[in-house]
Amino acid sequence: MTKPAGYLTNSLTGLEGERGVFYDYIMAGNGLFLQARNKHLAATVCIAPAEVRGLTPIQENVELLHGKIPRYLLELAISMLCADSHIEQYLAIIWEGEYHLKKPDQTATVASVTYDVLPDTVLDIHSHVEGVGPHFSYIDDHDEQGFCLSAVVGDLANLFPTVELRCGIYGYFLPMSREEIFI
Repeated sequence: MTKPAGYLTNSLTGLEGERGVFYDYIMAGNGLFLQARNKHLAATVCIAPAEVRGLTPIQENVELLHGKIPRYLLELAISMLCADSHIEQYLAIIWEGEYHLKKPDQTATVASVTYDVLPDTVLDIHSHVEGVGPHFSYIDDHDEQGFCLSAVVGDLANLFPTVELRCGIYGYFLPMSREEIFI
């Protein structure tokens, strides 16, 4: 029987145990990790640091399998969001042989946005209205239960809007910097 989650240990001889279809929990010398891979991303994220004697430690890592995203796509997204800053909006950076910025059909208000999910999305981007700073809300945490990069753009009324970034792996989140995602 195929299991959605695998359970592995990182011993001196390598990973031991049974892999899952979607992700694996890995007990390592430095804690409990979650590891996942899809056609766009590979990630290993520590979800509970701890010293586990007798096991080998592993490192957190997020890899964009097609390479980092060109920074101009983030700048273009920010410009598009600033052009209509009185409502929340959604954009996606998808992979179609190269990275593209798309704006799917959506219904937006001052406090929310609902949208069509695009296939091959690598980075979800949503905005907060005008002077509201970027932060991932409880609603974002609830909605972002897949395996994808996410960005929230805030302070759209300012000369320099601000961006928060993270990698979401099935309900676990790792904050990320621009340098880790964009080139």
